[in-house]
Amino acid sequence: MRILNSVYLVLLLVLTIFSYGFVDPNFPVSPPPFLHQLVYTYRPVATGIYVGIMTALFALFALVVKRTMAGHIQAPEIWRLVFITTAFLFVSFPAFSYDVFNYIATARVLFTYGENPYVVMPVELSHEPMLAFMHASNKTALYGISWIVLSSIPHAVSFGSIVAAVYAFKGFVAFFYLGLCYLIWLLSKKNPVSLVLFALHPLVVIETLVSSHQDVVMMFFALLSFYLIKKHLPILAGFSLLISIGIKFATVALLPVFGYVLYLSLREKKIPWETVWIGSTVAMTLMVIVSPLREEVYAWYLIWPLTFTALLPSRTTLHYVYAASGYGLLLRFAPFILTRNWFGTTPMIKYVVTAAPLALVSLWRLIYRK
Repeated sequence: MRILNSVYLVLLLVLTIFSYGFVDPNFPVSPPPFLHQLVYTYRPVATGIYVGIMTALFALFALVVKRTMAGHIQAPEIWRLVFITTAFLFVSFPAFSYDVFNYIATARVLFTYGENPYVVMPVELSHEPMLAFMHASNKTALYGISWIVLSSIPHAVSFGSIVAAVYAFKGFVAFFYLGLCYLIWLLSKKNPVSLVLFALHPLVVIETLVSSHQDVVMMFFALLSFYLIKKHLPILAGFSLLISIGIKFATVALLPVFGYVLYLSLREKKIPWETVWIGSTVAMTLMVIVSPLREEVYAWYLIWPLTFTALLPSRTTLHYVYAASGYGLLLRFAPFILTRNWFGTTPMIKYVVTAAPLALVSLWRLIYRK
């Protein structure tokens, strides 16, 4: 375990340092020149580093899951890894997505300039310093009112500093990541396998603690609604689910499952929680599948069903499938690092690297079962 921990810490350190190579040249803080040169000039090397980090993280994840299932790793050790991962990656730069800057800009439109973010775009505020490095300044707010209200908290503690805002939002998202891990821990009856399947899944770690997507905030309130029903607090449960839906709307798919659980609870009937988690997994997976109708499948969308697959019994084919899907989805960023654009051959490469791990694992499981 000591060797595993050491390798994992080295990977986290390399990932944190590597993330600063993606800092925009116009960002208020500049990274060491060699990192910028690595990412922008030596693209094949940077691509190899990225793929290597992702592959190593998934290999370690598989090892930790296997050892946890065998009883060789206990809950305290997993929680220690969770907190270490959070602490290390809190200081990383949101390298692989610009969404956190959209969160900050939306909050500034409302709370700094007093404008309606659903009407006014950041680009219309000509004196806004974020325009120098934003990549989506020509869009109004993309998320629901719940997120706008919640974003007032990290905005307030940043005191107008854009650099401070980045880490305020990262800390805010990390707080809900830990909260979601704790809910999974409680709802799984403190099963260490459930905890590790979600908390240390590389896709969850990268998209939450590095890129700081607020999907864990949405899923925290969604899972909290089921927990509150279990505690016989139906009104608070309904309110929690509404907050979740008001963040990103995707959890509206959980309404039929939630209604079923609420009905059983009010009738004081036994709730088949395994069936509930399966239904929730299916509902959120369908939302991931239909997401290309709006734009495309983004890696962080997989956090939606992963929240519930972690609560399913261990050693199911689903866990292999979602692990392979996570690896493929994270690899979609590799062709961008190599080409620095999303056009040309990049879309085709994205499809290939997304589908290949899933196809290989599905084939392997099929042969294994037979």
